[in-house]
Amino acid sequence: MKKLHVLFIALALVFTACSSDDNNTNNDPGDGDVNGELLGLWNAVDVLYTGDTVVEVAGQTIVTDFVGESYDVDFTLEFTENPNEYVSEGSYSVELTSTTLGQTQVFDVPNLEFIGDGTWTRDGNEITTMANGDEGVMTILELTATTLRLGYQTVEVINNQGTLNTTTIDLVTIYSRM
Repeated sequence: MKKLHVLFIALALVFTACSSDDNNTNNDPGDGDVNGELLGLWNAVDVLYTGDTVVEVAGQTIVTDFVGESYDVDFTLEFTENPNEYVSEGSYSVELTSTTLGQTQVFDVPNLEFIGDGTWTRDGNEITTMANGDEGVMTILELTATTLRLGYQTVEVINNQGTLNTTTIDLVTIYSRM
């Protein structure tokens, strides 16, 4: 579970997530209008996590499903142009509920900093960010005059001495225009 905690902290820095072929989103971009204006200051309203961890060892598979609900959401995200830069400041906390083999546990992950800054490009409904040499790709799920919903998925595979751990995390952040 400590590894899962580390993954959530890493996702708090979603804009500086490392790129690889497994960093993409499978959220349906058709969920809402994506033709609004991205530039400006956005206030975070909610951060939603879903996902699972699959552990395979000695021919056995154990699946842990999890859902994270944010609270104390207090961060902003700003997109500017010429140059295309983004800055996010603030923090939020998450209550994480995980279920393994019918047993449910609740974890509190307080005061995650959602900070980062870098450059961005947009191609249709995808935003690619670059910060400190790390690239991240998010999907615009909804973009109107007042609402921005961004989706991001990450998959991490760890193979350690015959144990294969695969963690998939889907993240949706919801903003209102300031």
